[in-house]
Amino acid sequence: MPDFNPLLHTWDLPPWSSVRAEHLVPAITTLVATNRQVINNIVASQAHTPNWDDLVLAVDATDAQLEETIAVIEVLSMAHPNETDWIIATATCSNAVEEYRAWKMGHRGLFRAYQSLEKSPIARNFDASRQAALGKILRKFRLSGIELTVERQQQLAGLNAEISRLEALFLNNLESDSAQWHKRVDDITHLAGLPDAARQRFAQLAQAAGHTGWLIPLDLNTHLQVMTYAQHRALREEYFLAFFTRASAQSPHSGQHDNGPVLESLLTLRHQKAGLLGYDNFAQLRQASVSGESTATISAFMTRMTESSERARTQDSERLDAFALARGLPDVQGWDQEFLVEQLRNEQFDGALEDLRDYFPLEGTLRRLCQFCERMFGVGITELATFERWHDHLRLFEVSEHGQTIGYLYLHPFKGENTLDFAGTITLRNRRITAEGRPVLPIALISWNLASAIDGQPTLLEHLDLRVLFHEFGHCLQHILTRSPHHTLSGISQMARPTAEFAGELFERWCYSREFLLWLSAHHQSGERLSEKRIDAVLAALQSQASRQTAIQLTVALLDFDLHASHGDGRSVAQVFKDVQTKVPQLKLPENCRFANSFDYMVTGYQAMVYAYLWSRVLATEVFKRFEQDWVFNPTTGREFREIFFTPGDVQSLVSAAQVFLGRPVDELFAPADLS
Repeated sequence: MPDFNPLLHTWDLPPWSSVRAEHLVPAITTLVATNRQVINNIVASQAHTPNWDDLVLAVDATDAQLEETIAVIEVLSMAHPNETDWIIATATCSNAVEEYRAWKMGHRGLFRAYQSLEKSPIARNFDASRQAALGKILRKFRLSGIELTVERQQQLAGLNAEISRLEALFLNNLESDSAQWHKRVDDITHLAGLPDAARQRFAQLAQAAGHTGWLIPLDLNTHLQVMTYAQHRALREEYFLAFFTRASAQSPHSGQHDNGPVLESLLTLRHQKAGLLGYDNFAQLRQASVSGESTATISAFMTRMTESSERARTQDSERLDAFALARGLPDVQGWDQEFLVEQLRNEQFDGALEDLRDYFPLEGTLRRLCQFCERMFGVGITELATFERWHDHLRLFEVSEHGQTIGYLYLHPFKGENTLDFAGTITLRNRRITAEGRPVLPIALISWNLASAIDGQPTLLEHLDLRVLFHEFGHCLQHILTRSPHHTLSGISQMARPTAEFAGELFERWCYSREFLLWLSAHHQSGERLSEKRIDAVLAALQSQASRQTAIQLTVALLDFDLHASHGDGRSVAQVFKDVQTKVPQLKLPENCRFANSFDYMVTGYQAMVYAYLWSRVLATEVFKRFEQDWVFNPTTGREFREIFFTPGDVQSLVSAAQVFLGRPVDELFAPADLS
């Protein structure tokens, strides 16, 4: 063991630059061994007359230290993508942690201690947050199979181990297949229409690979740029087919990393796990942890969403086809649609979206976003210059209130070699109050996937980038601004998906506010604001063909939910996807599309829960109406929102919180409506 292991010492902020591969296994081995002993001691002392501090808070402390250490290791893994020692160490740590968690959640003595506390006289005086925390802990034990026979527990352990292995394999296949593909371009005319920054990035990638010309990688950001701006139709088609056949037998690499069999096996194992725990299907098992929802409720919700948006989707699709036909394109394909939408918007609204990014430089936009949140929620947000980091691009913001630090927010804006191909919020630490009454401050990290900045040029944000920034910032504030003292209630990673996604969806609503965009925009060179006329044109352009976004969200939500709710009905993944396309045909995806093979949400915690984006979007849209009514900069409304949605943590359901904030029932939100 190394003489000094930063992962085994108390830290206020993660010791990013101090951690080396040699620290990982000793740290996890020590923590797991210590936690086992501590839990056994807790059970021995709390078996008969358990109390809150010596049972709940004591176990929470063991969970917190291990989870925080794992989070640091996982984040740093993005900075060590090809280091053999690091890869081997993280695999060893992952196995040790999974084994420990299975041991803990199968500890009948610990479960009985929690049960005894729940039934004890002192529990009658617990406030709502303690009752919610205790109930959540017990539910997690039950969903982990604690009440199964020993034989069935062993079966469940085997299923969980194989599910984890296949989920990791799914992601590895996707990463390998994506990394293996690239497109060399020698003719600059083939890149016509693409932003200058994109072309410069492709040139840098080619130079780094020892080539002349341009090298186009296969990732989500590049996909969006090529589909939206590339005038060369053959390039769009080639890229589209490569992107939507990733990790499949139809991919350009002939199925070297085929996720088809992996996904089929995963769905079968998840279905078996649900049956073992007494549920009809995996979707039903997932809903068991969501208050007030059921698979029937979700299925009905998505059916109504599909039906109520059908007219707008059909009309928008017909308008786009007519626009294409008038320009000599009679047969619109999936790789044409984003490009045509952009062209239609620019023509119909006098180029309102052209060069819009010039008015949203990253630095100015981020500064004003912080100022806005300070005003609305009564906090201070200050960027720190001196702190440990693993990359020069990493930034850190301190969040304070009444002169006291209440949390931290890291931002890693640019996509690295092994970082996520999508933006995401990672929780590094949940807020909690220790048994000694000491607050442990929450920490969140936004891992963004912006293309790396070109030397000497500012990073400019498309409207989609703007929405992504606001979405992830909303997540971070929800995580940081809670006052919940309970480890199991304060972190957004432990919330049900609809609740966890709500803040992100709500913050996106400000990106569609006329008054807010007038204030937020500022040209990166002149500082000039967008005019009211331009803002009106921008919002009208964004509303044009807006049902396409609904079609995309419906497609992925229906696919995910159907695969997990109806597994075993004889249909393959491809057949389920075909059925979904019948319900939402507007995307015109080709026959050989294998979207599910590269849909990483199926293995990153959203399985059977992708619908949460639609669900939370409906509620967020309605809740934002109050901000519009009160004024989008109204700090009184902002503070009331914070108290109702952020402060309590995961105590009440999302629907209940919305009803309190709006002062009326919200059942009508899930009735048929025009959601385009």
